[in-house]
Amino acid sequence: MRVRFGGYVLDLESRQLLRGDDVVHLSPKAFELLGILVSERPKALSKSELQERLWPGTFVVEKNLANLVSEIREAIGDEAANPRFIRTVHRFGYAFREAVPPAAAGRSASRGGDVSFRLKWTDGRVTLAEGEHVIGRDPDAEIFLNSAGVSRRHARIGIAADRATIEDLGSKNGTFIGDQRVDGLRSLGDGDIIGVGSVKLTLRVFQTPNSTKTERA
Repeated sequence: MRVRFGGYVLDLESRQLLRGDDVVHLSPKAFELLGILVSERPKALSKSELQERLWPGTFVVEKNLANLVSEIREAIGDEAANPRFIRTVHRFGYAFREAVPPAAAGRSASRGGDVSFRLKWTDGRVTLAEGEHVIGRDPDAEIFLNSAGVSRRHARIGIAADRATIEDLGSKNGTFIGDQRVDGLRSLGDGDIIGVGSVKLTLRVFQTPNSTKTERA
């Protein structure tokens, strides 16, 4: 099974984690843990279950598991305080955020891209490709909003096949869909107004035809 997340591809059969053409090195136990979390995504797994699967029938201190999670996060550029991939479930365990297998992306492309997503606001617009898009005041953010009420990494929109989701990234002023504050992962639909600080963004969802061929009248 090959699973893509961010700029990485996890190949469980060849036991490789790839970033482009480069192999990202992990210890065997760290790779095994990543494989378990990805395979069970987005289900949250308890620490005791993970310990039993990694070290069956063996007592290990909880720190061993935490060290493996830290190793994975360092390898994939994930931050514990603001995770993109591995979510810590307080006093329970860990979960891997939903990822998109390359095969699914390929099927979508082969259909001609049934659905496309576009985000519009007063000063700009952007078409959202498959993957994750951080909204923020950080110039390196995929969707840069130069507004004082916007946090550097404010929110994240995810596009997977024909589905769009949004989650707040611990911003100071919150993220809203209409007048509802976003708490956790929320689905988005056509025409939704997203509030990021004082900036209002509108998501438009377009159905695209399966063929570009024009029929004869």
